[in-house]
Amino acid sequence: MTPSSALTLVAPSSPSDRSSEFVPVSGGQETTSAAGLLITAYVLMWACVFALIWLSLKRLSSVDRRLADLERQLTDKERSSQGSPTP
Repeated sequence: MTPSSALTLVAPSSPSDRSSEFVPVSGGQETTSAAGLLITAYVLMWACVFALIWLSLKRLSSVDRRLADLERQLTDKERSSQGSPTP
């Protein structure tokens, strides 16, 4: 590395020497656009919302099946207790 190609960092001596506006980096390549990041964020957010709804509905259907099974068992038990004579 030659001294002419080395980057020299110079700290500003006072706050007024600092830049007060945005200065883009010259020669840099932007790898991802802001629109692409925004669309990706929205897609991921909606995917999470739909996954939460789907999992909730799946769990709710499981609870409904268990409740129907318990109601059926209770009805069967009531019928069997009514049919048998009590001492």
